[in-house]
Formats: sequence, structure tokens, C-alpha cells
Amino acid sequence: MNRKTFYAALRRRSSGVFGTSISQRQVRGVDGILDAFATHGDGRAKTLAYALATAYHETARRMVPVRETLARDDATARRRLRKAKYAQPEPPYGHCYYGRGQVQLTWKRNYERSSEDAGVDLVRHPDKALDPIIGARILIRGLLDGRWNGKGRGIAHYLPTSGRDDLRNARRTVNITDKWDLIAGYYRAFLRAIEEAGGVPKPRFEPVPVSWSKPKPEGAQCSQTGSVTKQPERTNPVSPTSGGGVWVALSRFIASIFGGKL
Repeated sequence: MNRKTFYAALRRRSSGVFGTSISQRQVRGVDGILDAFATHGDGRAKTLAYALATAYHETARRMVPVRETLARDDATARRRLRKAKYAQPEPPYGHCYYGRGQVQLTWKRNYERSSEDAGVDLVRHPDKALDPIIGARILIRGLLDGRWNGKGRGIAHYLPTSGRDDLRNARRTVNITDKWDLIAGYYRAFLRAIEEAGGVPKPRFEPVPVSWSKPKPEGAQCSQTGSVTKQPERTNPVSPTSGGGVWVALSRFIASIFGGKL
């Protein structure tokens, strides 16, 4: 891929994504996804385009890993989340497994399932999902194997190399069909830029070492109300109306009944 050509395509006013300018932080985020795709991707332009589109949506266009925030002014929503045991301290470390990263990874079991791809025990160190490289690996590998849609159908099932794209159901690889039409537009924009830049680099699958440690309980990292306590921020949090937050959390909880990403 010619990245200069790629970014030039994205900067066009008519690109459908960034428009006339891209910040240095956004470039770092995109570069991280491109680099992770070279080692953990499948070599398909459609997969890379959908990964970039997903990150564009889930991070509110920041493209770097972000952490989810819960709406403090919606008491009803907070009560529902507490009942669902979402964003509550969990053993053995007392961490809260709310949305983190470019894909907004949620729930403890998904942190555990993504640890091998990340190369680190995410149950013990959930904030590692905020690392640009680790977050991008989680995003790409999760799209490929369909671990979040309840049926084990990866992105290639919905976006085949040869055949018509099913962009509505492609969103099920992340979060049921929430905002699928918006993300479809982003996908087309990124796909055009990738094709103009000469396509994607060939994948270089590499083993990812994982070091597991014996559980050692730690102090709770969340408040008793279910809201995330103040912690040092590596990036700006996602607002509840921009790709993350309480309503997405609720939709994921409801999706568990039907096989969505939780």
C-alpha cells in the first residue's frame, strides 16, 4: 500500500470520512491498524476497510483506543446496568470490564477470549486494550473469527471476496445491527482509498506469546454505583452519544439474548 496516496484519498472533501484534514493522532491510530493488519489480517481489502470503518465509528473518529464512559445523569439506565452486572468490579482482580479500545471490548469473558491475540492477560490488565497495537489486534482478529456475533461467523461471511456485500449483517460481527448504515458508508469510503492506494500489504501471521499469571486479587477499580472511577486517561473518553456509552452497553446486554457481542 502506498500510504501517501491512501491518506491523500481520505483527505478529499468528498471522501466520506475525514474530509479535508486528518490530525496527527488520527494518523497514528490508522497507522496502528494498518500495521496490525499486516501481521494479523487476512490480506483482504474488505476486511481492512471494515476494521477501519468500525474504529472510525466506535472511537468517534479518533481512531485511537478509547475508554467508554457511563452517563451519570441517567439513573434508570444505571440501575439497569447494575442489574445486568455491567461495569461492576469482578474477581479475582476487582476490575470493571467496560468498553475499551478501537472496538470497545466489553464484558470479562471477551477480555479473556481476546488475551491470546493481544499477547497479554487482559483479565488482569484490561487497560492494555488501550494500547494502540494491542487494541488493533483485538479489533482485527475479532472481526475475522466472528467471536462477537454468537454464531462464529467472521467478516468474510458477510463481505465475501467474490459476491455481494451484506453490510447490514456485517455489523453483527461487532454489535448486532446498531448504526450499520452509517458504518457501511464509512466502509465504502475506506475501501475506495485502499484500492486507490494499491491494496493492502500481504499478511504476515506471527505467533503472539502470552504470559499468564496466577490470579492475585487487587483493589476494586470501580465505584459502587457502577460508574467508572476516575483513572488516568490515555485518550479522551467516548461520550454516550458518539460510538460508546450507556445506550450501546444496553444494546449489547439485550443482544446477549439474541447472540450479539457481549
